[in-house]
This record gives sequence, structure tokens and C-alpha cells, in this order.
Amino acid sequence: MTTQGCENFEGVSKCTKAGTGCAGCVPMVKDLIAHTMKQQGKYIRTTVCEHFNYSRQELYDLVKIHQLKSYDEILDSIGKGDGCETCKPLVASIVASLWNEMILSRGNDVVQDSNDRFLANIQRGGTYSVVPRIPGGEIHPDKLIVIGEVAKKYGLYTKITGGQRIDLFGAHLNDLPAIWEELIAAGFESGHAYGKALRTVKSCVGSTWCRFGLYDSVSFAIQIEERYRGLRAPHKLKSAVSGCVRECAEAQSKDFGIIATEKGWNLYVCGNGGSKPQHALLLASDVDSATCIRYIDRFLMFYIGTADPLTRTATWLNKMDGGIDYLRNVVINDSLGMAETWEKNMQELVDAYECEWKAAVKDPEIRKRFVHFVNAPEEKDDTVRFETLRGQKKAADWNALTTH
Repeated sequence: MTTQGCENFEGVSKCTKAGTGCAGCVPMVKDLIAHTMKQQGKYIRTTVCEHFNYSRQELYDLVKIHQLKSYDEILDSIGKGDGCETCKPLVASIVASLWNEMILSRGNDVVQDSNDRFLANIQRGGTYSVVPRIPGGEIHPDKLIVIGEVAKKYGLYTKITGGQRIDLFGAHLNDLPAIWEELIAAGFESGHAYGKALRTVKSCVGSTWCRFGLYDSVSFAIQIEERYRGLRAPHKLKSAVSGCVRECAEAQSKDFGIIATEKGWNLYVCGNGGSKPQHALLLASDVDSATCIRYIDRFLMFYIGTADPLTRTATWLNKMDGGIDYLRNVVINDSLGMAETWEKNMQELVDAYECEWKAAVKDPEIRKRFVHFVNAPEEKDDTVRFETLRGQKKAADWNALTTH
């Protein structure tokens, strides 16, 4: 970098091929570039892209101050040009985080990532996954039966996830509204598995069944999940509630986790699984349920307003001057004087929540997008190939198919 005169990621990538493989090294490379340029005494200012001369945090604040609610409105007011594939999903995420409106409304559908555009994760072979929300992992037998019936009717592969949900794989694009219509009629709602949003709040059985349980972890997990469902953020969020220190819900590996003590709840934050596992750190000890929720409100709003794009809470904390001590001072001691504002903002997001799929299946215009071909809306994509594994279908191995 120093010998070739590269001062941005594009230059370093061109010289070294960094980030051209799995792209897992991209954040580290960008940090190295920033660190090296600071050592050289050069001014560093991270902007979103050529169309917005602001950092993600600055753009977030401007959109909030000016009450802007669509990408086109934001681009016309504080941006320039026609936008790009970098700023479009970033701005869409900011709008969703601030206003919690249906993400496909106000013309924001065309700027979403591919998964958000269809409210489902695209999988191998071009099919999609369906993931209904199961708050706290608790589910009524009747709802289990509905999931089974839907899976059989549409020929879907089913799997219980590590977050106490049931994934349904192999759905054709034009089947998605019909599948969700049946699930919604049974009382399900979107699990937001496709979005940079709250995914799950895992729980153990707590004092309801476990002889070691100190508190009802399931009820608290449901309360937490139903409060923050649909909350959009710079990256996905995961949580858990354990009913005692035996930690069966693995709360200390989550973005925010709660563990029962004899005096209340311990709140841990900024844990992370995935490729770089990191234990969460203790933020508050022995707090009651209401206080715990207030601290989570503040923590999440602080994170959403200040984190860089696609940055998990663990990485955000690692880069924060002062680390967990500073974060504790902000959240608990209200050193920035923002606690009341953050709590108010969070309550507004909670009150504005609406299941995206419930809105989608009721809107004829949104339903029109779920077709493979505009002139053949009833036709399924016949290029999808499946194999059988342990009695269920799976996406075919396309490498094997194309080499024979």
C-alpha cells in the first residue's frame, strides 16, 4: 500500500486482489488502510460513496433531522447523481431504522438488497426460504401442525434452527405470497430472516419447568422479541434469555443477552457468533425487568445511530474509544444526555411495527412482484433442480450438474 501509493480500498484491491474472493477480509483491509494513513498524518473521512459525501452516522442524522422517508427524496435533498449499489441498500436501511415503515413502500422497493426486495432469502438453485417468527421459541401445537401442512403442500425442506425457529426451504418465488397467507392466517408473522434486523430471542424453559430456573425466561424472551421485532439495524441482531447461570440459552454469545440472578437480571451486550466468536460483556447487574428493557432501548438506539454499515455490535464495541466502560457510562449513567430521547424513539418504532408479510399479501401491487415472468404469473421456474437427502428434498449440486 505505502510503496504503490494506494490510499483507498479500490486501489489496494487492484494491487493485491484483497477482497476479491469471499470478501471476509474487506473490513480488516479497510481498517489497515485507515490506520496506515493516520500514521502518515493524512486526514481520513469515511463517506458512504460518491453520491453522498457523508459518513453513515452523518447521513443517519441528516435523514432524521430533515424527516426524509424515501431514497429518491434523500438523494435529491442531500445527495447527487443517480445513486449506486453501495448507497441504495445503506439508505434503505437507515430509512427503515428511523421510521419502521413497510420497506417496500414509497418507492423504496427498488433500492433494497435482493433478499429484502422479496422479503425472503434467496437460496441455492434460485428458490427462497420462509421463516416465520416463533417468539422465545415457544409454539402452540396447532401452529406446529400448520407449519407441517404448509411444508407438505408446497414441498418444502424443513429444519429447526439454532435460534429456535423452523426454516422452510425450497419455496418458488410465486408461491411466497400464498405460503405466507396461510401462515399469517394461523397467527404467524415474518421472522425477518432476510433483513438486517432482530432475528431471534432464544430462551431456556426457565422457572416454568426447570428445577434450577430462577425466573420465567420464556415469558421475558417473548416480551423482548415482541418489543424489538422488525427493528432494522446496521447488521442483524440476536438475543437470548437464560433462566439461571447455567446459561442454556447461550445469552453471552448474543448481541444482547439476559441471564437471571437471585436479585434480578444481568444484561450482557456485544457478543457475536459466526466467523469471529466473541463473548458478550456485562453491562448491568441485578436489574429488574423494566430497567433491563430501558437499558436495551438505549443500547440499541445508540448502536443503530452510530455503527458503520454491516457492522455487528461486537465490532462496533471493539472500535469504540473507551470500550465497555464508555458504553456503560452512556447507557446507564446517561453521559450524553440522550437516554430519554432514545427511549422515546424506540417506543415510536415499537408502536409503528407492522408485519411486512401481512402488509404484502394484502397489497395487490406488492403481490405482482412475486412472479418469475410478467407474462406467465402462474408458471414456476422449471430450471430448479432438486435431489433427495434423508427423506427431504435439497437443492441440487449445480457444480456436479454442470460438469457432466
